[in-house]
Amino acid sequence: MRLGACLFAHVLWASPSVAAAAPAPTVSKAGKKPGKADEPTIKPVYDPLAELPLPPEEDSAFEEPGGLTPEQRMEQFNVSMSRAARFEREGRPDEALREYNNALKLQPGDPGALRGRAYLRARRTRENTCPRRAIDDLKLLRTYDPRGLWLAERRTLVEWMGRCDERYDDERLNLALEIAEQDPRTEGRPPEIRYTVASLLSKQAEKAVSTRERDSQREAALKQLDLYRRDCTAGGRKPGAEALRLQADLLLEQNDLEGAIAINEELSAAYPGTPLAKQAKEQLDELRLQVELNKLEKEQGGRPSEFAEQSYRRALAAMRAGDLDAAERELLAAIENSPWYPKAHYTLGVIYARKGRIPKAVDQLKLAVRMDRFDYEAHMALGLVYKKQFAGAEDVRAIEHLEKALLLRPDLHHLHILLGELNARENREAARRHYERFLRTAPDDDPDRPQAERALKDLTQEVSPEEPLYLNEPPDNLQRLDPSLQRMINEAYLRVSEEGDLNQAEKILQRARERFRSEPVVYNELAKVVYAQGRTGDARQFWEQSLALAEEQMEVHERLGILLERDLPAQSTVHLRRAAELGSATARFRLAKRLWDDYHLIEASEQLDQFLREADEYNLHWDAAHRLRDRMDAIFLRIYLGAGALAFLLVAIPAWQVYRRLRGASLAQMLERAPKSFPEVARILSLIRHEILKHNTSFLSNVGRALEMDEPDAEARTAVVAARLFGAPRDRNESSPAPGRGSLRERGIHGRFLGYVDELQKVGRSHNINLNLYRKDPIFSAMIAAFEDLRGLEGLQRAPNRERHGLKLEWARRLSRSGHVLGRKAFEELSGVIRSLCIVAVDPATIREIFAQVVAEPQFAKVQIAEPQIAGEGAKIRVFHTDLEDIVTNVLRNSLQSSVLYSPKPIALGIDLVTEMDEITGLSTLAIRIKDRSTEQLSNEMLRGRYVERGMGITADLLSRYDGSIAVEPERGWQKAVVLRFFTVEEGP
Repeated sequence: MRLGACLFAHVLWASPSVAAAAPAPTVSKAGKKPGKADEPTIKPVYDPLAELPLPPEEDSAFEEPGGLTPEQRMEQFNVSMSRAARFEREGRPDEALREYNNALKLQPGDPGALRGRAYLRARRTRENTCPRRAIDDLKLLRTYDPRGLWLAERRTLVEWMGRCDERYDDERLNLALEIAEQDPRTEGRPPEIRYTVASLLSKQAEKAVSTRERDSQREAALKQLDLYRRDCTAGGRKPGAEALRLQADLLLEQNDLEGAIAINEELSAAYPGTPLAKQAKEQLDELRLQVELNKLEKEQGGRPSEFAEQSYRRALAAMRAGDLDAAERELLAAIENSPWYPKAHYTLGVIYARKGRIPKAVDQLKLAVRMDRFDYEAHMALGLVYKKQFAGAEDVRAIEHLEKALLLRPDLHHLHILLGELNARENREAARRHYERFLRTAPDDDPDRPQAERALKDLTQEVSPEEPLYLNEPPDNLQRLDPSLQRMINEAYLRVSEEGDLNQAEKILQRARERFRSEPVVYNELAKVVYAQGRTGDARQFWEQSLALAEEQMEVHERLGILLERDLPAQSTVHLRRAAELGSATARFRLAKRLWDDYHLIEASEQLDQFLREADEYNLHWDAAHRLRDRMDAIFLRIYLGAGALAFLLVAIPAWQVYRRLRGASLAQMLERAPKSFPEVARILSLIRHEILKHNTSFLSNVGRALEMDEPDAEARTAVVAARLFGAPRDRNESSPAPGRGSLRERGIHGRFLGYVDELQKVGRSHNINLNLYRKDPIFSAMIAAFEDLRGLEGLQRAPNRERHGLKLEWARRLSRSGHVLGRKAFEELSGVIRSLCIVAVDPATIREIFAQVVAEPQFAKVQIAEPQIAGEGAKIRVFHTDLEDIVTNVLRNSLQSSVLYSPKPIALGIDLVTEMDEITGLSTLAIRIKDRSTEQLSNEMLRGRYVERGMGITADLLSRYDGSIAVEPERGWQKAVVLRFFTVEEGP
């Protein structure tokens, strides 16, 4: 047994596979931690001492061996190591640790015991806590087994030190460097070890005191990451996301923006959807913005020299005079003196375009926009050249530059027309958006609201896109903006153009304003940003502050003029005039249009002529200016030829307006001309009589008497009357409705009354009659005047005490007058009109007229029908004339249809108008007896069944409205008679 134990201990100590069993999880489930089921386990090793009885717990403490021979010490050491391994497998870490301690006391510095105790201590350490004592055990391996276990456990030591604070950083870096220098194919070498070295070097760089030391550490870290990427390429795996993130950050710290962009793009593509990829995407946007900002700073020059500015001004004067050759010479001289002169390049490009030298024009305009990305005129001119001179071949570039011009000048609505035309060829959705935006923003009277026709003809010149442009470096002695200010403006521009972030751009420019309050450009850029946000008031304020600092700013005057066109046309004209004086062609055209709209015809014509002399076909408003010129010429022609006619019109127009006020018909005249309007008129008059007069105005005289007698509640009653008539005031500052019918239609009884008046006028218009109830109708004109007489009644309670008594008497008289008109007189008059509308005198002439209408129908055109035999005088009945026509027409039509089919020829009808008296009730009725000779059977039951297929349904419905009846009765000398009975109307005294 003792020999077996010694052999087992030797194998346990010497065998790498057994030595490696110590740190691995044991077979026992009690030793496994949750979530670690997938970790590799080790097969159980046969322990020849496992069946030996353990000493009792109380005797388990180890006693210092005294006087033991080396063989005895080795035997006890082997027993302790075997027990430690068994306790680990059984999940008893405390007993295992005690045995490892015993073993190390028997054999101090034994590598296997140190390693086993280190792994056991590491497992007992809480998660995310530094296993300091385990690290100390593994570090002893460097001393006791430098060529054995120490080499194998360095990677473990690096991993454990990573869980600690900065105390082990230096040691960890040295160990990681040792491992990293091994061949990547070495077994056990961690694939991410160079990333670990780089991260440690990066941490040391952050703590470096000097810049030189920090840069050196970062360079070393980047070198390790490059080696790490080579290892990944050689091993056929992709770099880790954390390593890529570290490399991008280090490159950014080294100000290598392009390299950081490339690494972030690789990270986003390799690990899509991960948090690090999202972070990389966000940083990509910032880095690209920074790259563009740096490009802007490198490209931007400064102010030209005085000589160059004078040459430029002479060139503009020559252009206005039409001398393009002189203008070209002056501009070339200006550019030779100050190569970085964007406006000179722009103007030279326009001159080349006018002279037909399109490629040179494009080159100069491209130079202008490269030198000054904020020059909307250069973008606009370049876009128009691409659009008009290349037959669609350069539409993409035309769209690009016109959109940039629109971004810089969103108030130039006609750019949407051009972009709509260009996008219509390839992108209909974009074209539609531009046309819609134009229609939303352009004035209603803009002549370009219809789609502009496509104006491209032939492709005559081409521009080589591959030919690089040479940009002169700006001279050192040029005057520039403060570099920090220029950078802030550039960053704001890129925030808008690249990201569309107007809020961030405004914050940047607000900071610039705090630092550079005397720079007009800051206020101009702020105005552009807030204008794009729709805050036109703030934009105007910033532009006016800019003008206070520097008055001769053409674009600022132009933009203020356009901004104020609708709300403050007078101030708009001032700014447009000043911008035109400073050389703005757009402002001169808008000024001409503004003057034309304000009827300053002569000055408008002069300004437009000057615009046409100075501008060219590459100006945004060139086509619109020609159309306006044509309109002006047409108007002036009419003025010159029609001076006499104008004088006549000046007299005729007021006369026509007076006639319109006095023309029209009264209600009685309309009823006489259009009897078919009776039902609708009667309905509206009944509503007025019931809702307005009966329930709301009948007590006006009583309130007037109460005021006159100074009764205690008189004023309160007056306030109630005022609220009912005209509605309560909308707020405390509005004491009474504003004058005019429009302001009262929605308020109180008066508003409801005016609504009914409008309904009556609509009825008149439906019958082609202009009903003038306000002036020509005696009933309604009196009612309207009575209501108007009571306006302001609610102000009585707010009158001063010294004036109140006199006001009470005045309002008492008004209430009495209005009460008489609205309370009694109008009620009686409307009642009389309503009664007259629904009474019809039925006589032979009425019946003959209805019969003639029926016979004239197409179905009876080929039938010979004799004149009707009408007898009796008739009587007055209560029915609307139109309803009577419908009833009699239906009965006559049915009788004729039946007679055509079943009656002998010639066809004839008889009609008797008989007044009958009921002996019991004493009520009289008018019986209209329609007689025929048709043999077709017709009974009362058929009529009660409504005989719908022959059109008798509507007849029965209409008769029931007026308490009438219909029946079939025998008639001597005829086959039958269809009898219609109506109650007659008794004549009053």
